[in-house]
Amino acid sequence: MAADPKRQERIAAVFMSIASIGVAAMEYIDRPEPGAFVEAEPDWYVTFTAVIHGAILLLLLVALIRLPAMLAGRPALWPPFLALILLGMAAAAYVLGRDLGLV
Repeated sequence: MAADPKRQERIAAVFMSIASIGVAAMEYIDRPEPGAFVEAEPDWYVTFTAVIHGAILLLLLVALIRLPAMLAGRPALWPPFLALILLGMAAAAYVLGRDLGLV
């Protein structure tokens, strides 16, 4: 791990954002065709995935709030980190919406 806590936070934010974008892409690709019969998943699995994806969304929100502290002294990193975190939050919200049956 990095010795600098701010660097660790930046790495974690990037990892969570990229992971949530990847999961959202897989969910989008794996969506059923309209009118197709879909086998129901077990309740424990649906609850587990909703909790995990909700936690990722919450951690990305914390990363967005901590962004000024993470990037203190590095103004050139603001636009890419802000865009990556916001895109990760949108992806995590999409996946959580799919888990809850809202999308």
